Amino acid sequence: MNKRIILRLAVLMVLGVIFGYLLFNWIMEAAIHSRREVIVPDIKSKALFDALKTVSGFGLGLQIEGEEFDQDVPAGTVIRQSPYPGITVKEGKIVKVTISQGGEVIFVPELTGVEVRSARINIRSSGLSLGEESSKYSVVIEKGIVMGQDPQAGSIVERDSLVNLVVSAGYPPDDVKLMPDWTGKDIEIARHWAFDSQLSLEVREEKNDNLISGTIIRQKPEPDTDLEKVNKVVLVIASSAGDVVQMGQRFYYEIPAGGGSRQIRLALLDENGEKIIFNGARPSGSKLEVPINPVGQARMRIFINNVLVEEREIEVQQIDYNESGSE
Repeated sequence: MNKRIILRLAVLMVLGVIFGYLLFNWIMEAAIHSRREVIVPDIKSKALFDALKTVSGFGLGLQIEGEEFDQDVPAGTVIRQSPYPGITVKEGKIVKVTISQGGEVIFVPELTGVEVRSARINIRSSGLSLGEESSKYSVVIEKGIVMGQDPQAGSIVERDSLVNLVVSAGYPPDDVKLMPDWTGKDIEIARHWAFDSQLSLEVREEKNDNLISGTIIRQKPEPDTDLEKVNKVVLVIASSAGDVVQMGQRFYYEIPAGGGSRQIRLALLDENGEKIIFNGARPSGSKLEVPINPVGQARMRIFINNVLVEEREIEVQQIDYNESGSE
């Protein structure tokens, strides 16, 4: 094949490509211009399904371009659209929309046990707002520490929701009596407190081999309860199946008359060893009543102003726990 024929074929191929390109553009432009023009409808504030139904009726398409949190617009509702309503476009045009996700939801952080200034910062950094901040005396929680919150930690709320705090005002004054936290403490200490506070005390036993017998497991009322509203205190203590228990026994002692106040110390000596059950100042001539819980043969050592003045034998009726059960 000579060079002249090859040149002609190359020219024909180039012309064919150019013709094909022009033909394609002509066909596409004709197709586009053949579409009718429509006016973009207003689909703002419509639910997504209704918006799609509306634009479809105009021969238009719909595309979700993004989502935003908006407390004033229900989730799944159109916030914005492009092209804007009223613009003339060809059929087949895609209308892009931004959809509302509704109000932003936030998990309330744990604030109990946190210093109040840190709690305020935590509230604001979480997208929430500080509500009412009240104070309350406490024998358990240090002053300036959050002891209560509303809503509770882990609650789901909307952004900018109010979080109320109850902050410890510290130890109460003498005229305010609150329930201590006796959990984990020995029952004898609580007995003395109840006696001194002139409160009715009910002690219940619960079998627990993991704790020392007499250790308080639960209490009612809860710590920091106002004792002015309490008629009776209930304490649940640990006991083993083999414990020998005498409940509700009292030791009575009349302090000798003469002189002023005297320092009285009572020491109970039984099969468990020696234990101080009372140590405090009392007026001369007054009577002392102390709840005791002796085990086996027991005697009471009586000290006045740190001097041993008397020892008394205590008769104890032995009650086997397995036979008596618990209340």
